[in-house]
Amino acid sequence: MPDLTLAITAHSEALVAGPTMHSARAAVERILTAGYTVQLLLGLDNCTDECRAYMTQEAFSDFETHEFAFGDQGKTRNALADLATGHWLAFLDADDLFSENWLIRSIEVLKAAEERGEDAISHPELNWQFDAISNVNSNPADDHPFFSGRVLVTSNYYDAMCVAPRRLWQELRYPDRAVKDGYAFEDYQWFVEATALGWRHLIAPDTIIFKRRRDFSQTYESRSNKVLIRSLEALAIDKAADLTHMAARKLQMRETGKVGDEN
Repeated sequence: MPDLTLAITAHSEALVAGPTMHSARAAVERILTAGYTVQLLLGLDNCTDECRAYMTQEAFSDFETHEFAFGDQGKTRNALADLATGHWLAFLDADDLFSENWLIRSIEVLKAAEERGEDAISHPELNWQFDAISNVNSNPADDHPFFSGRVLVTSNYYDAMCVAPRRLWQELRYPDRAVKDGYAFEDYQWFVEATALGWRHLIAPDTIIFKRRRDFSQTYESRSNKVLIRSLEALAIDKAADLTHMAARKLQMRETGKVGDEN
């Protein structure tokens, strides 16, 4: 079993994916140099002919390539999670980038969490949104004063580009997009549900991801249609505050042998 699976999703990207693949190679080289093993996956969902031609060139022949017809990024990630064999799993979209130290720092953070007996997700310290907009966001860990379950009622702290044990995606699937029915932002819902299950949100220090914001994207489409995430019990007015300390409660119950006796 490899230590890490890196899964890249693509739809219409071609030349724009060049910097993406370069950043992925640099980050993978860091973890290989550190003695870890890696599985490389590429998921093409409803891809254009140009995208297929670019992403299946000889330079990327070490990627296991799979084609899907979902038209849904969440379903594509679920499918890639089923194909992944690594202990940890990381996602990257074919028009985004991450820093060279992103994967190795995430592995270090997650290994330390496992030694403490914690279920954890690694997030980058900074999220730089570029192209159609220019924003830099700082991500808080779940024990940071800026983190609150009440904020999750209206906003998502984190981007889908994260690293976590593969079993998390086996335990918790991305929900289907249903924009016409008023539902999307599957990564937002996924993070809320992961938090409710007691998964910690940790920050890999000195790391950054670069998120391309195009004039038209699934995120743009969702906001234009004023969609929401599905109704979740964890976000009920009398429950949301509990999300702030859910991970600590789960660890305490585990240490006292009371897991499964939350009530």
